[in-house]
Amino acid sequence: MYEYSIWANRRLLDRAAVLTDEQLRHPFTTGAQPILHTFAHLVGAEWRWYRSWIRAPLTERLTVDDLPTLDAVRAKWEPLFAERRTFIAGLTSGKLDRSITRSVFGRTISLPLWQALIHVANHGTQHRSEIAAMLTDVGHSPGDMDMLVYFLEQQS
Repeated sequence: MYEYSIWANRRLLDRAAVLTDEQLRHPFTTGAQPILHTFAHLVGAEWRWYRSWIRAPLTERLTVDDLPTLDAVRAKWEPLFAERRTFIAGLTSGKLDRSITRSVFGRTISLPLWQALIHVANHGTQHRSEIAAMLTDVGHSPGDMDMLVYFLEQQS
């Protein structure tokens, strides 16, 4: 799931690169943040969860002010992709059962690491679909984001 998410995130960033700054900051889809804000939320959330997995101090919430361009988003995400890949490769059954505690929506939640991993993968899927819808709204659809497309590309 995480290799797919890297592929999908990069695909969306590449498609969004053709947009103007105004388009990146415009809320095209009702109920969703603008494209750039959604990217900033996604990369910030992924970094915070990753830091809880490695038991590092949680960093501040990243906002669109911290990541004002797609290049800034990409520059913050790329190191996470590499670090997280190494972390996941070293997981064992025992490590997957280790408890993660986080404050979420003003409440403390404790869950096994394997559930946190699933949550983050699903969270990314939710927001990528919002970004894809907004890109489509402005005529720059990212195309088929199905995981099978990812698998087919990996086999080529």
